[in-house]
Formats: sequence, C-alpha cells, structure tokens
Amino acid sequence: LPREKHRVRLARLLGVDPETLFNGAADRDAPPIAAMLVETIEQLPEMLIELTKRAQQKLRALRLAAPYSTAAYVQQEWRTLVSERLMSGTLEVQRIEIFYELRRLQETLSNILRYDGHKYHVKSYCPGLVEVVPAMGAYFFDDEEFLLGSYWTSIPPPRRPGLRMSGAPFRDFFEAYWDEIWRRGTLLNIRGAHDLSAVRSVALQLGLPPKRWKSFVEEASELKIG
Repeated sequence: LPREKHRVRLARLLGVDPETLFNGAADRDAPPIAAMLVETIEQLPEMLIELTKRAQQKLRALRLAAPYSTAAYVQQEWRTLVSERLMSGTLEVQRIEIFYELRRLQETLSNILRYDGHKYHVKSYCPGLVEVVPAMGAYFFDDEEFLLGSYWTSIPPPRRPGLRMSGAPFRDFFEAYWDEIWRRGTLLNIRGAHDLSAVRSVALQLGLPPKRWKSFVEEASELKIG
C-alpha cells in the first residue's frame, strides 16, 4: 500500500475519501479477478450448466459463428435449464447470432414464439454470412462471470481451450464490448411473436421464397428446440 501521505493525495485526486479507497470493504462481495483455461469438450459443458444455475438475473450469449459443439445430452440439459428459467421469469436472455442458414433462423424463431412475453431478446448480426473461421463466442453471466471460446462447424479439435474469467477488469471490458455490438444488427422480436417482420426480412435475405414464409413459421412453431 502507498504511504499515508500518498494515500491522501491519491484520494484527493480521485475525489473520494481515503478510508473508502484503501480499506477494501466496498469490494468485499465482488468476484475475485481470475482467469483459467477450460478444456472445451470435457470441462466446459459442466461449467456452462453450473454458471447458468448460479446466474441471478441475466445470461448474454454472443454466438458469432458455428453452433457450439457438445454432447447431445449436455445440450439438451442446458437448453431445458435455460427454458425453465425463462418461463419462470428468473432469467433474462440476450442473444447475438449470425444466421448462416435458414434452419438456424427457424430454430430461433421457434424460441421467439415459445418465449413471447418473457425476457428473451435476439439480434441478428450479418445475416447470410457463411464463411466463418473459428470465431469468438462467449457467455456472460450477470456480467460477473464470463466464458470465452471459439466456435467450430463440427466437433472442436482436441485440446482447444476455452477461458473462464471473473472480476472487475473483465466486466468493464465485456460490458463495453457488448454495448457496442448490441446496438448494431437487427432486433428480431422487439414486439414479440405478434410482429415477425424482422424475422421475415432476414429469412428472405437467406433465400427463403416469399411463398414459403407461412409454412416456415408453422414449421418453427412445431419445433421442440428450446
């Protein structure tokens, strides 16, 4: 710690009380600054479920590439968990997606129909982009815990790590990053399931024939993705 005379000067420059600045009590409940590598196939799925259960209010999903590849039973368990929390009103979900094929848009549309009236928000980002290198994706839990990793078009290669982070520096960075990217793109369900004009626009960009739109929505309503 700085010497006493320097503490007073620092506090004066920052416009705060010296005792508040150096006693550490204000940040006692904040998560510690930490970062650890996470093995994508063996460790990340369980960690994803654990952090989703612990989340108090909000889950943000930044999915800007291929679907996240995990075992089918893990995907189902996690989707069920998120779905139950959304329907009970204990979790808000915000998603950013690149829709590189109609099927993924249809799966998301099924969620829009299912979660109408609940805190579920989806933004389309660069619809139609198909050339996807292993791009970054992330999950933000209450803006306190972060999982960051690559997304692959198939099963991730062995020994490709993800990264789990917590603490104020990561929070400040990812909050600023999310705010920047969230204001772009097209919000697909701003008026809920009763106004699908934005979804229709993206579907047409992806090559859906206009006459297929009605059946596209009907098929989406029958999906059990969650």
